[in-house]
Amino acid sequence: MKTLERRATTIAAADVVGFSRLVAMDEDAVFDRLRRLRQNIIDPAIATHGGRVVKSMGDGLLVEFPGPTAAVYASLSAQRAIAAHELTQSEDLRIRLRVGINHGSVLIDGSDVLGDVVNIAARLETLSSPGGICVSRTVRDMLAQDASLSITGQGMQYVRNIPTPVEVWHIATGVEAESRSTVTQSADRPSVIVLPFDNLSSSVEDGFLADGIAEDLINELSRFRSLFVIARGSSFAYKDRAQDMRQIAQDMRVRYVVKGSVRRAGARLRVTAQLIEAETGHQIWSDRYDRDMADLFALQDDITRCIVTGLTPEIGAHERAMSRAKPTESLSAWEMCQRGLTEIDMRTTGGIRNATALFHAAAEADPTYALPHALIGRVHAVRIYSGRSRNPREDVIKGMYHGNRAIELDDRLELGHITLAQLLTLQGQEKDARDALARARALNHNDALVYNAQTFINLFQKTPDTAEMEEAGLEAIRLSPQDPMLWSFYWMLAVAIWMRDMTLGENMRKYLEPAARNPGAEAFVHSAYAVLSLRAGNRGTAQRALEQALTVRPDFTLEVIKYGFHFPKWPALVAGIKTDLETLVAMGLPRR
Repeated sequence: MKTLERRATTIAAADVVGFSRLVAMDEDAVFDRLRRLRQNIIDPAIATHGGRVVKSMGDGLLVEFPGPTAAVYASLSAQRAIAAHELTQSEDLRIRLRVGINHGSVLIDGSDVLGDVVNIAARLETLSSPGGICVSRTVRDMLAQDASLSITGQGMQYVRNIPTPVEVWHIATGVEAESRSTVTQSADRPSVIVLPFDNLSSSVEDGFLADGIAEDLINELSRFRSLFVIARGSSFAYKDRAQDMRQIAQDMRVRYVVKGSVRRAGARLRVTAQLIEAETGHQIWSDRYDRDMADLFALQDDITRCIVTGLTPEIGAHERAMSRAKPTESLSAWEMCQRGLTEIDMRTTGGIRNATALFHAAAEADPTYALPHALIGRVHAVRIYSGRSRNPREDVIKGMYHGNRAIELDDRLELGHITLAQLLTLQGQEKDARDALARARALNHNDALVYNAQTFINLFQKTPDTAEMEEAGLEAIRLSPQDPMLWSFYWMLAVAIWMRDMTLGENMRKYLEPAARNPGAEAFVHSAYAVLSLRAGNRGTAQRALEQALTVRPDFTLEVIKYGFHFPKWPALVAGIKTDLETLVAMGLPRR
């Protein structure tokens, strides 16, 4: 077996933006134009800067350069020349490239280059704007002394098939088309900086632990596509410095600051964490975690996850509150989504209608933004499984379109994959649904909605795995105990017990009661709680639960209960409470 040579080199990956769309419009013309661009612009730029084409894949190139400077300046030359050349074409027909550049040690196999350096260059390319260039931290550091380049940080990003987040930097070309990858990160999404945690002990080892927790927080928060997280290199510049929140907000253009401390006392460790609104210095959330010193790595993982699950719902709640305070006409696409989430989380018919309008408005305001499409898809799923859909087949088709569109725009948005998993479940495609959910979990194992969707997939099976449902539901609650969807987490757990026992009994109370008491609970939840209360002899509680169901959903009827839920076990479950439902009719539940 031959031994492959290894050497340090710079790799550039380039790809044509929207190539499939362009080919579908005029295949022959596009290939001819691309050939001429290669011949007259791209290949000469590569040759001038000492590069060689490793691979040509029709719509993409993999190029090796002697160093980052050569790779960047060849890319700048090509991007600017292509932009000038394509001005004669209409906007929708212009050929644009994305470029990603990385530097490091690669394996040489004949004329081919292999390894993570190559893979990361290819992933960086997908993060670039049309006409733009994205580079790794290594490349940025090697170009730090070049004052002629405009380089800005884009934070930590998780990319496909790379287990750890990549620090992404953008080099201005002057010809970038506006895209969501640059606009959203700086303007709309809540921006967060995690400062180095203070070591309040005298031990140097505790200082390493404090740094490790902060680094892990940066990595784990970067999994949330709803957050723009400042990279470690920038945040750790504040280590051992006086920290003025307003100055940090101004310097780093961030909305939130996470800070904390580590203190050891004998065999015990106390970690505190705070979430601060940077501009005002107002503390939004804080918590402390006391642990025994044992396995340091396990302890670090545990505390990191606790902090992540504590602060991310607080950021979401704060963002939604701010969106409600602004007039509708001044909302950004991000803020429209936040206000829409507030509406849909209340699960009223009017709220779902308002949310739908807001999500569509967000998609129209920014056609390249993935989140509104994921949320529109989610609305269609909600309409089906809440019994509000007049045409479930049409809702599935529309929902699938928007779910797929979300992933086309941003395949790292876990909510897009979660939405597809739910819609595929409603189509009876369990394997595809689980594949979509596995992708969502790989992107962000800290998202409680991933585990709630896992219970959803089981719900719609002929033989549901109720043990898996309960395990996933409890994990969702552990990850986000203040989630706006908390009622749904508890409701799925209650239904799991109901399906396991095939009777609506006291075993369900530990889950059904908190579900019914949680803001936003669906009418189905309140009606089930009314039945449970009747069976326990609490008619007054049952009456109040029924009234709450009709308040949440004035069109709620016995017919909706019987036929509204579409999962296989529901008819048998309803048959088991037939007498109780007749009692609810006598108490005021309309028949139809």
